[in-house]
Amino acid sequence: MENNKKIEFSVKAIIIDKDKFLIMHKKRVKEELWDLPGGRMEFSETAQDTLLREVQEETGLRVKPFRLLDTWNVVYENRQITGIIYLCKLEKGEIRLSDEHDKYKWVDASIESIDCLYESFKERMKNWNFNKLLDD
Repeated sequence: MENNKKIEFSVKAIIIDKDKFLIMHKKRVKEELWDLPGGRMEFSETAQDTLLREVQEETGLRVKPFRLLDTWNVVYENRQITGIIYLCKLEKGEIRLSDEHDKYKWVDASIESIDCLYESFKERMKNWNFNKLLDD
């Protein structure tokens, strides 16, 4: 591997509340592409520690992760981000956006709602059974 290439690990959340899940828009992104809450792991954290910290920092919400759903991967010129997605239940809190995001929305937990997400998530989520997610 070349020295100037970097691999990062990230954890994302599908936060279910009733029949919807939360998506967020980053301030620095001009397009209407939406992200899932979560972010990069810090040294010595577990994946669940990262998830809880990132969701709290980005949204102000407390969640309960209860199942690992999928993996995802995106490769840029000198950087690769590989991650996992947890299915989470909303425990409590009101959304308070971090400086990183400018808006959020709750969307139906269905295949039709993934069109506005980044391709790295869409390509994985298109194979999900959203009805089964809601039953968990």
